Amino acid sequence: MAKSESGTPSRRVDRRVWWAALAVVVAAGFLVAVLVIRLAPPGPRMAEHSVGGPSSIGPTCVHYPGAEVSLTTASAGTIVVSATVGIGIGHTVGTNDTARLSLAGTSTECGISNYTAFVSVPAGLPSSTSYFETVPLLRPFLVSSAGTYTVYVNGIMSEGWDPADRFDSASLVAVYYPN
Repeated sequence: MAKSESGTPSRRVDRRVWWAALAVVVAAGFLVAVLVIRLAPPGPRMAEHSVGGPSSIGPTCVHYPGAEVSLTTASAGTIVVSATVGIGIGHTVGTNDTARLSLAGTSTECGISNYTAFVSVPAGLPSSTSYFETVPLLRPFLVSSAGTYTVYVNGIMSEGWDPADRFDSASLVAVYYPN
């Protein structure tokens, strides 16, 4: 260490020590920030899937084949799924037609909830095999732990089933929000 004529360390050396200490503190802060970012729970994750082509909707609950989306979560949270589903309804004058569509956690669930969509063709409309509707669906799914979850597009003709009733297309987007 350089000493002044009086025998005490010079200010130049004191500044070097101060700058070295500051550099160590900055490097440690940067390392902590990197670790916090790496070890923090993941933010929202997203998955999407779409399918097209006709598939029958019957008088019992059916899944539109290929109309599902899977998402892997890192912890408990909520998966919010939105979908747009195109359907065609065959209609005979004098018959009410009602289709129910839903997003579900199984491929066999068609229960009625606040998230169920209904499509109706009133009995008084003319007969046709081509009443088309595009239906938006939205549903949150609470998940209690990490894992892979799949959500399905399902449907049922609860009234007025006709062999021409069908799914035509579906597009799904799922977003995971950790707790």
